[in-house]
Amino acid sequence: MDRSQTIPITGMATLTRRKLIGGGALLIGFGLFGCKSVGGTAEYLEDMAIDPTNAASWVEVRPDNSIVMRTGNSDFGQGTIFTAYRQIVAEEMSTTVDAITTIVMGDTDRTPDGGGSYAFLGEGSPNIRKAAAYVYQALLDLGAKHLNVPRQKLVARDGTFTANGKSVTYGELVRGQELKLTIPVTPLWPMGLMISGTPPTKPVSEYTIIGKSVDNSVIASKVSGTTNWLSDFKLPEMLHARIIRPPSFGSKLKSVGTLDKNAFPNTRLVVKKNLVAVVSPDEWEAVQAASALAGEAKWTEWKGLPGNAGLNHALRKLNWTKVPAQKAGGKDDVSVSMKAAERTHKASYYLAYQKHVPIGPSMAVADVKPDGTAFVYAHVQNAQMLRRQIARMLNTSLDKVVVRSLPGPGHYGRSNGGSAGGEDEAVILSKELGQPVRVQWSRAEDVQWSTQSPAGFSDIEIGLDDSGKMVAYKADHYMPTMYENRPIGALLAGMPTEARPDQVKEGMGVGITNMMWDQWLYDGLGDYAQRAHGSAQVGEADSPLNIGLRCRSMRTPGHFQQNFPRELAISEAAMLAGKDPLQFRIDHATDKRVVGVLEKVREVSGWVPRPSPTPGASLAKSSQVRGRGVSTIFRQGSYWACVCEIAVTPSDGTIRVEKVTVVVDPGIVINPKQLKRQIEGGITMGLSQALREEVQFDEGIVTSQDWASYPIFTMADMPEIEVVLAGQPDVGVYGGGAEAANALPASAIAAAFADATGKVIRQVPLSPKRVREATSENETLSLGPLPA
Repeated sequence: MDRSQTIPITGMATLTRRKLIGGGALLIGFGLFGCKSVGGTAEYLEDMAIDPTNAASWVEVRPDNSIVMRTGNSDFGQGTIFTAYRQIVAEEMSTTVDAITTIVMGDTDRTPDGGGSYAFLGEGSPNIRKAAAYVYQALLDLGAKHLNVPRQKLVARDGTFTANGKSVTYGELVRGQELKLTIPVTPLWPMGLMISGTPPTKPVSEYTIIGKSVDNSVIASKVSGTTNWLSDFKLPEMLHARIIRPPSFGSKLKSVGTLDKNAFPNTRLVVKKNLVAVVSPDEWEAVQAASALAGEAKWTEWKGLPGNAGLNHALRKLNWTKVPAQKAGGKDDVSVSMKAAERTHKASYYLAYQKHVPIGPSMAVADVKPDGTAFVYAHVQNAQMLRRQIARMLNTSLDKVVVRSLPGPGHYGRSNGGSAGGEDEAVILSKELGQPVRVQWSRAEDVQWSTQSPAGFSDIEIGLDDSGKMVAYKADHYMPTMYENRPIGALLAGMPTEARPDQVKEGMGVGITNMMWDQWLYDGLGDYAQRAHGSAQVGEADSPLNIGLRCRSMRTPGHFQQNFPRELAISEAAMLAGKDPLQFRIDHATDKRVVGVLEKVREVSGWVPRPSPTPGASLAKSSQVRGRGVSTIFRQGSYWACVCEIAVTPSDGTIRVEKVTVVVDPGIVINPKQLKRQIEGGITMGLSQALREEVQFDEGIVTSQDWASYPIFTMADMPEIEVVLAGQPDVGVYGGGAEAANALPASAIAAAFADATGKVIRQVPLSPKRVREATSENETLSLGPLPA
């Protein structure tokens, strides 16, 4: 083997190569650079199962000219992101999308730490883009030497360099050599490893792949049934487990009852404090045994929740002062300008708890080996976080835990803190029994015992001058923590977990602080002040098991809870001013991209300017009444505007959305077809949140347990959806993809309801019950003092 040679790459990285005799693995991997300069970096990396200094951690070029891409992010079922990732890598490397034949994702022992599956294009794509750009720079040096020309003379296309009538493929350049490219990498907990260098990237003007509607590569395998789903995964001698749940979030086990061995000869009972499970080689026997034993188990009673009817009052009674309020821009005090206003709009807005509800309930497989190594097979958005939770639960080192990610039913955010449900329980049972164990949750378990998106409320006050212009805006947003990272099985079993959210040291992804997520769009307004207040979860402090209404972030986390009240309040302010609500927004915006999406949605939706409510608006009519509403949001570099057109049927209280028009400016559009598809999905989720979804619970537990008690949008409910991409490649960045789409409909529909009826419903969801209740209210647009 030849001695290694070192080649500087653009002054920021080094390429080390060794020539191999007789072939062998041909890799381009990345090492770590400058780790000692970052506090805690070395310790952080010691916890990683793979060593970035030696592994082909991100991109591997193979001698057959194919490429393997590795990412710690998990594409949660849609495949759209990894289609975009392939386009990004292919573009930067001037190869083809098809050359990227393999994507390894979300395995703690086979991919770099990618953090959670959030902000793919915010935190994920820069890594992928930079990794590809570094590799390309290395290949340029190798190609120039091979063809004996300056780098600038090389023409790259489809994975081949050409110069002076000669050519060489990328695969040929690395054949027979082992290449190690050292680049700067920095941990950014909980975002995972970040490539912090700035390699030269391809100018947007030279793009040939990004911007094209490349087909989603995972669709074929899913339609043909060849996808290897988590639910298909089996291990030799695997046992099937079912959990017998307490009747409330505070019930402790008094007695478990007797397992009938005549009826269930192959079933074993496992009890670990309040975690009760049955396991059997036969899944159906485990199901029947669990059902029989559930009727015999005795538990203590607990009633520590407020129930749905008392939720809003209970939320206001929480302690909102334990952590400082978060602020974003604006002023601390707008009282002077507010007092000077000619008219004032003042109101409170409420949002219900909502569920992640994947179409298939949670499940996981675990195999704890005799040496204590735990292998966990799960559908998880943050494999590294789950790994840490399992290690903490077992009081073992991180190198004793391996998490592998397999495809499953998607859920947005629920397992970003690690577990979705079942993973820890499978580990506990596998360790106890010395065999692999598969834990399958039922639909009812999944709805009742999984985490949910937090409820919340906002108090908003807006001052208008005599011309109808906003001169003062004040918002206080209240939301219990959405960072419940304690696995439920570990809590029931009394095993170690991290501290309760209200007891853990504040930090990113933990604690009870409510961040100020909503970014201000109306810089044409005079003074504004925004504050976000956080608290503990409802019920947890009073529960003997420290379990209350457990919350975990859901798509557009926190932003949905803050954008709904802000946008509905802006529409109400426009009504008070007698202004067209869309033009009212434009009149208060200075950012050209905000104005651009609003003007575009006005054009494509056929919006006719007029004040709202519509002339003759009434909820007393027996026939349907119609209205329209508008909303906007800015998130992760993308600008959005949405118009919803609805029909309200007063007799039964139903709201039917007839058309949704969405305009988005994400900067660079990577894949128009897939982005539109994702936006349509996000809008569908937002419609369901706006009109259907509300967790029902009594004084002890969530009572929603199926699709009847937790209804979601169906195909029959779907309106016409028109998506218009108004990308601006010149800005040179990839804005967020479809995230934010779900936050748009609720406020637009609520504004449309007010437009159609003259009444205002300030609580999500806008259910038929709330519509009917609105008929008996004589509410004006100005509510007077805020509730105490």
